[in-house]
Amino acid sequence: METRSKPGLRKRISVTSIVVNTGRLVCEVSVPDSSFRHTNSAIAQRLSVWFPSLRHHACVNAVGRTFGCVMERTSMPHVLEHLVIELQTRASDDPRATFVGTTEWVDEAAGIARVQVSYLDDLQALRALSEALDILNGIDEG
Repeated sequence: METRSKPGLRKRISVTSIVVNTGRLVCEVSVPDSSFRHTNSAIAQRLSVWFPSLRHHACVNAVGRTFGCVMERTSMPHVLEHLVIELQTRASDDPRATFVGTTEWVDEAAGIARVQVSYLDDLQALRALSEALDILNGIDEG
């Protein structure tokens, strides 16, 4: 899976601030390009191939009980949330570890969202966040 964003290219999604609270990262996320603020079927398909369990994440949404119910038409910050959870789950030594998160638009017209994700290890969570950003900034949109 080649997903690294190329040096010198403008980031399509970035974290503009991070607050590390006890057990929870709170991130302000910027998606300046309105054409990249939401997923499409091509992005959802690529993510499903790379991360098959992503579709099965529990997710509170208006359509169903899993992230897969909204994966093809949700916000990129919401995808970021679930990728950070997925990457932490994969990296955890504890098979019972559970991670949760929330995403909300702060100003959708400006492309500013707040993503919160729980963690057991703050450094592992920050690595997962960095990797998830690399994946999304390098993904082919279709």
